[in-house]
Amino acid sequence: LDYARFRQIADKCGAYLMADMSHISGLVAAGVIPSPFEYADIVTTTTHKSLRGPRGAIIFFRKGEYSFFLRAMISWS
Repeated sequence: LDYARFRQIADKCGAYLMADMSHISGLVAAGVIPSPFEYADIVTTTTHKSLRGPRGAIIFFRKGEYSFFLRAMISWS
C-alpha cells in the first residue's frame, strides 16, 4: 500500500487518514510490508488474526492530537 500517497490525498482535502491493518499486522510487525504509522493519523488492528493472539482490538493514535476526540467517542465500559 502506498501510504505516502494516501497521506497526500488526505492532506489535500483536509481529511483524517485512518488505516486498518487487521489482516496485515503480523507482516507489518515483521517488517515484510510497509507500516502505516508514519503516515496515518489513526491505525487500528485486531490481536487475533495475523498476530495470533486472543480476540481483541487495538487503536493507535498520536498522543495529544486526537486524545480528546477519541476518548469522547470510545465507550470505556
